[in-house]
This record gives sequence, structure tokens and C-alpha cells, in this order.
Amino acid sequence: MQEGLVQWTLLQRLDYLSKVLDFRVAAKKGQQITTDFGRIDFVVENPQKRQLIVELETLLDSKSKREYCFSQILNYKHVRYAEKTEYCILFAHETKQSAQTIVQDFGIANNVLIKTYSLNAVKTIYTNCVEQLNQNFGLTLPKPANYTICYLRWLNKILKPFIDYNKEYLSALEVAKYFTSHNTTNFRCYLRLALDFEMIAESRNSFILTSNGEEYTKSFNPDINIATNLSSVDLTVEQKKLLLRIISNGNWTAHKVNIFWLLMFLDVTRGEWIPNIKNFEKHRLDLVNGLFNVSYRSRTMYEFLTFACNWCMELGLVERIKTNTNYDKVYLTPLGIEISNMLQLDLQLKRNRLNLNFKYLE
Repeated sequence: MQEGLVQWTLLQRLDYLSKVLDFRVAAKKGQQITTDFGRIDFVVENPQKRQLIVELETLLDSKSKREYCFSQILNYKHVRYAEKTEYCILFAHETKQSAQTIVQDFGIANNVLIKTYSLNAVKTIYTNCVEQLNQNFGLTLPKPANYTICYLRWLNKILKPFIDYNKEYLSALEVAKYFTSHNTTNFRCYLRLALDFEMIAESRNSFILTSNGEEYTKSFNPDINIATNLSSVDLTVEQKKLLLRIISNGNWTAHKVNIFWLLMFLDVTRGEWIPNIKNFEKHRLDLVNGLFNVSYRSRTMYEFLTFACNWCMELGLVERIKTNTNYDKVYLTPLGIEISNMLQLDLQLKRNRLNLNFKYLE
């Protein structure tokens, strides 16, 4: 089990973390904190404001890994966020006994707390955490699908031909008026966006503008008629309202699911980080891949999180705080909280319908 997933699991279950640390955790004060002396895995605090700076490891069977761990925790002794601060190495109990003895001796010699956890227990807890998330969010959703669509305003490019031709039905060739071809991957991604947001529908090998599509095109930004790049024209307030109604209408198409996955990611990470680089840290990638049940490479995950975040920003659901590090912070707006609650409620209602208990009729 990857260290990133272990850390996420332990910080989700503070009762188990308190038990293995023999330290009553009242609050998590920080994680993956960059300092002049290395990156601290996490810091926890008890009710008496005593803090514990923790170096987390999985197996410490190899000499090189132990030496690196020892070097890190000794460096952390230069860091203190509270008057009462102690330092701890927390590693997997499945480590070989001979190696555990070496770690214990290091702790005694250097006044470092040495604690262990069970990898098998953490694996079980992790499974329970994910299952609980599924229960909290309702039905088990499909995996996220990564499309190369950066912004929802790109709907302009595929819907404008319906205004230009002023026809009820358009062929794929006509819908692709502003594309190089209707056979390109780029066009198919735009087409999927329009279909998922119920702007158009397939009919007799053609495409027809739906009532949603009609409302969207009637609310076009006036700049649409003079723009040289249709995809750059911002959404109007009326278009945003329409898209929010469509997102929350209970029809879970792929792009709507992607938005929900982004909101789920923010819930799990508490909005503390989102990558702004394509090749970000493996332990963070492992965490998100585990959450989404996918095996994306870092660049693919970066694109997915970035694009989905862009959509939510366009609709006023989140705010992104730029930082000078490789990770930005994201938080839900009041509207974002409301939409997230609506989506969770819709999924829970669908789950309840599927699991309706008929025993009282028998």
C-alpha cells in the first residue's frame, strides 16, 4: 500500500491514529508541510495543545530507507509550531523484527517516539472509508472520464451552427462548421460535451437542438457575432443558470459525473491542494487514483482536475487560490455548497429507491 494512501486513511480515522500513536488527536494541524528542513508528513495536536510532528513510513526493511527516515526526523527537530512539541516515526508493524529493533534503538538514543501501525488494518480501514464515501454520496458513480475540454464555454463553438443555418436538423458535417472536420477527436469531444449537457440530441443520423440548446443559444453573449474564436466568448449569467439546472436535474451523464468527482475530491482533500504542474508527487497521485478507482498518469490526472475545476469556476461553484508552490488551494462557494448538497441528495434518493424494503408488504 502506497504511503500517500496510508496517510490519507490515517487522517480520515483519527480514532485509529490516536490509538497507534498513543496520543489523543484532537486536531490535524497540517500535512505535507514544506520547511527549510524537509517536508513534514503531518502534525497533530492533542486537547492540551501538545503537538506531534510525524514522519510516516511504510516498511523500513532496507538500510537506505531507514537512514533517510532517521535523517528526516532529526532535521524536523529544528521545526517547532508549539511550545510542547515531540517528534515521532510511525511505520508499518509488518517491518522485519530485526529492522524494528534498529528503529527502536534510534528512537531511544535520539529522544524520538517510535510507533507502529498495521498495514493490513489500514487496508481494511481504507476500504471502509471508500465504501462510506459511496454511501454518503449515494450510488456508486461511473469512473471519471478525461475529455480534452478545458471550459464549458466551448459549447459556443458547436452550438453556433444551429443559429447560422437556422435549421431544425443539422448533419454532423454542418455541426462541425467551425472545425477542420467532423471526423476529428477534437470535434467528438465537443460533441460529447453538447450531448452530455443535453443541448443537442441525435435524431435520424442528424442532430437536433433541444429545448435546453434553444435557451442556451438565445442567451448567447453579444460578442458571439464578432468573435474570431468562439470558444473564448464567456458564458452569460443566463447560460450559467441553465447549466446549473441541467447539472442538478438528476440525469447523470459523463461530464456531470466529472463535476461531481471534482467536488468529491475537494471533500476528501478539504480543498487543501490541487496540482498546478503536470508531473506532481506520486503519493498525491496514488491518493486520487485510489479515490477515483482509476490508474491515471500524473499528466492525465492533472488535466482532469484542472479541466473539472475550470468548469466549476465558470459556474461560480469554486474559487481557486493561486500559490507559489506546485499546489493551489480550492474552496467551495456558497453556491457550490448548495449544488454539492443537491447532487448528494439526488444520489441518496436514487439509492433509497433501489434499496426500497418491501418486507412490510409480505
